[in-house]
Amino acid sequence: MSHLMRNPAAIVFTLLLFTLLFAVACGSDAEPVPTTAPADTQAKQPVAPTAVPQAAPPEDVAIATAGTKVAPSFESYWTPDTGFYGQPVYGGTLRINYEDPLEHANQWGANTGAAERFRAPAHDQLITHNPYDSAAPLIPDLALGWSIDDDLKGVTFFLREGVKWHNGADFICEDARFSLETMLTGEGLTLSYMKGKLHGADLGALACLDDFTLKYGFTKPSAVPLLAFGEGASAIFNKEWFLEGGENAMFQDVSVGTGPFIWAEGQEVGASDSQRFEKNPDYFLEGLPYVDELVVFGILDEGAQQAAQLAHQTDWHWVRNFGQYDAYVDHDQMMTVIRATRSSENVWLNQRNAPFDNVRVRQAIKMGFDNVAGIAVTLDGHGSYGLGLMPPGSPWQLDQADACAIPAWCEPADMDAQRAEAIQILNEENFDFDKEYVLTVESDEQRVGRAIFAQEQLRLLGIKTDFDTIESVAFERQAATGGWGDFLSTTGGVSGIDDPYIGLGNYYRCDSLDNFNTPGTACDEEVEALFAELGGTIDPKERKALGDQIQLRVMSEYWTIPFLWEQEAVAFWPEVRGYAHFPSPSEAGMRRFWHMWIDPAHLDDKGNKGQVTGIPGGE
Repeated sequence: MSHLMRNPAAIVFTLLLFTLLFAVACGSDAEPVPTTAPADTQAKQPVAPTAVPQAAPPEDVAIATAGTKVAPSFESYWTPDTGFYGQPVYGGTLRINYEDPLEHANQWGANTGAAERFRAPAHDQLITHNPYDSAAPLIPDLALGWSIDDDLKGVTFFLREGVKWHNGADFICEDARFSLETMLTGEGLTLSYMKGKLHGADLGALACLDDFTLKYGFTKPSAVPLLAFGEGASAIFNKEWFLEGGENAMFQDVSVGTGPFIWAEGQEVGASDSQRFEKNPDYFLEGLPYVDELVVFGILDEGAQQAAQLAHQTDWHWVRNFGQYDAYVDHDQMMTVIRATRSSENVWLNQRNAPFDNVRVRQAIKMGFDNVAGIAVTLDGHGSYGLGLMPPGSPWQLDQADACAIPAWCEPADMDAQRAEAIQILNEENFDFDKEYVLTVESDEQRVGRAIFAQEQLRLLGIKTDFDTIESVAFERQAATGGWGDFLSTTGGVSGIDDPYIGLGNYYRCDSLDNFNTPGTACDEEVEALFAELGGTIDPKERKALGDQIQLRVMSEYWTIPFLWEQEAVAFWPEVRGYAHFPSPSEAGMRRFWHMWIDPAHLDDKGNKGQVTGIPGGE
């Protein structure tokens, strides 16, 4: 198993704003988009895989793209690895094995992984992740093209004509405008997930120029105006549907989307551990999706997940633990793939509660966490230590000397001695060892297992804790509103996009729902100023320096304790074709499953025992 990320140069390319513009990536193949797109770009286009275009260096991209109008051809980005999987085959059923109970579908106002699994197959975004390459630029979706203003203060999206909602209504610009306005204002939503990600938007400049041209403006120049539109929770919804049903429709009704799959009739949200979707016969990209039916399972028990996969009752499984991984690797038919992820396991310290408002106390607790033991105990050794708050191997990770200059952020020569020093600091700060503190954790088997390790690390410091175990919907709400205990066990990392502005911003900007220290504490003015500067900075070296400063500031304040970085694994039967492994299971392009097919000719394939290489995107 490899602990290496993919080529950092390739990752850098996908991080910057301007890597999202195919004018550079595709060279002369990218045609300018007039205000009204020509008729042939609106037509459905057949699947015709070609070689992946080569990316230009980030420096060239930054110079070449401001003011460019772009309409990537379908063939330039829809590139399944036919050399590995063979040609696409149509028909059949694809059964997806996930872990979270499918409780609700409101990814806009109460976002969870399960909610996105409901919405991703049935909805579209303006632009989305390339499902065949997570390091590639974003690709068209409801927008067939876009342009960046010369002054970097706006984006114009050129929308597809002839797109139908699943109820037969026409998709028009007002649906997109209203969706984004709702995300930005949060009006009618419990907690707008995208509000903290669509930074710098100028609501007054959000407008439909006509039925198929959307203008999205910024209050000041932005170096990354497109990145947030790749988020799965930026999915566009039908305006009339929302006005009629309100947020209740978001929770309970998946019938009105534009996506490649249609929610099958006769189902209820939350009534079953599986949901069925049928191929959209009128999808705007002819030939997609490949399968006739998609079934998404949400099976809470990890033993039941594995049993279903091994019994061939499901086809594709996002691996939840390394016992499952070993069983799949040992299987003669199962294909198994792994790679480093963008996700870390974190414990947040609640600065609203004394004594965790004391930075020396927070530092001492960070000193008491043994990352090496965490990787060994919770990940069977299949994890990474990390240097800071960006993923190991990321071009944005800190230099070792900078990271190690802050106490407790690098592996100590003597963990026992470091823990003893931490206990001494706690004693000096008059820490109350007699009190029992509250550790809040989501009621998920994996989450609880990792929180048990965190609880043990705290015990070794003499800190007593009691679990407050909360089901996922309530957990998300309590975490986002500050209603949790003294410690919060949760995932961290960079939330799908390995970029310091979007990735770090999701957890450390004051207005983000995933900054679990706000609301209730003062915003860190230094961090906010650095993010503001970073958002308008184009030069890669300057962006790296600003990203480093943000990490070093947050690390020196010990807001959170990332005690391991995961590796993500997926296992699937040999007839499942077209899958490309992403470093995080949260990218919208992957979760739609429009890019995978079932080839019965491979149903009885054997010889995959031990397979961990070769699968596109994996190690």
